[in-house]
Amino acid sequence: MIDLFYFDKTLKKGNITDLKKLRENKIWLDITDISSEESKFLLEEFNLHPLTVEDLIGPNTRIKVEEFSEYLFSVFYGIKKEKSIELQELDFILGKNFIISNHRGEIVTFTHLKNNSEKLSLLFGRGVDFIFHHLLDNEIDHFFPVLEDIDDKIELIEEEVAKKIRPELLRGIFKIKQKIVIIKKFALPQREKISFLAKNEYKFISKKAIPYFRDIYDHAIRVSDSIDNYREEISGTFDAYMSAVSNNTNEVMKTLSIIATIALPLGVISGIYGTNFDILPGQHIPYGFWMMLGGMFLVIGTMVLLFRRRGWF
Repeated sequence: MIDLFYFDKTLKKGNITDLKKLRENKIWLDITDISSEESKFLLEEFNLHPLTVEDLIGPNTRIKVEEFSEYLFSVFYGIKKEKSIELQELDFILGKNFIISNHRGEIVTFTHLKNNSEKLSLLFGRGVDFIFHHLLDNEIDHFFPVLEDIDDKIELIEEEVAKKIRPELLRGIFKIKQKIVIIKKFALPQREKISFLAKNEYKFISKKAIPYFRDIYDHAIRVSDSIDNYREEISGTFDAYMSAVSNNTNEVMKTLSIIATIALPLGVISGIYGTNFDILPGQHIPYGFWMMLGGMFLVIGTMVLLFRRRGWF
C-alpha cells in the first residue's frame, strides 16, 4: 500500500496513478508492505538502482547509508515493544524534492504524521529532508522508554536478589540479557550510520538540516551508552546472584559439616558400647545407659561451645 502526499502551496493527498503529474512538487511516498508491482513502479518512476529495490523488498537488510546520483538511500531500525522486543526495518529514499519511506506493518509515528496535516505542511515547507529527520528522530527516541523499562526490571531483580534467591530471578536475568543483546546488535551500527548523516555532506540534505541530524546522533549515542551500562549492570546482577547462591551453598555445607563433626564422637561411643564383649566398663551399673547418654550430651555441649568460640557459627 502506498500513501502519497504532496505540497503545492498547500498539503494534499494524491493518488499514485497521478505521480507523473506531481513530480514537480515536493512528495512523500509512504509504503507499507511493498509488493513486487510497487517495487517495479518505483524502479521505473524514480530511476532506482536494482540493488536498492532488492533491499526494499528483502527483509532484515543491514543498516546502511548509500548515496546515488539521484537519491540517498538509508536503512535504519525502529523498536516496537509489545510482549517482546521487536525491531522494525525502516527504509528511506531521499531525493531532490521527494522522500520515500518503506516499512512492514504500521509504524505509529508515521501514521501520526500522516494524520497531522499542520505538522506535515510545516515540514514540507522546510524541505523533504526535514520529513526524513522527523521520522528518523521519533523512531530513535522510541528506544528510550524500552531502555527505561529494562533499567526498572534490573533494579527490581537486584532488590529481589538481596532479599532471597529464587530460580525465577535467574530466568529474569537471562531474559534481560537477551533483550540487551538484541538491541545492542542494532544500536551500535545504527549510531555509526547516523553519524554519517550528521558529519558528512550530502547534496540531498541541506545545511540547515544538518544540526538536526546531529541531534539524532546525540540520541543514538545515548542509546548505545545506555545499553553498555545496562549490560554491565545485568552482568553485575548475575554475579551477585551466583555469589549469593555460592554463599547459601557454603552455609549449607558448613552446617552439614558441623553436624557430621558432632555426630562423629557419638558414633564412636555408641559403636564401642555396641561391641560383643562380655565385660565392658559400666555394663552392670544400673544407670550405665543414662551415664553414656550424659557423656554424649557433654561431648555435644563441649564441641558446640568450641565451635562458637572459633566463630564457626
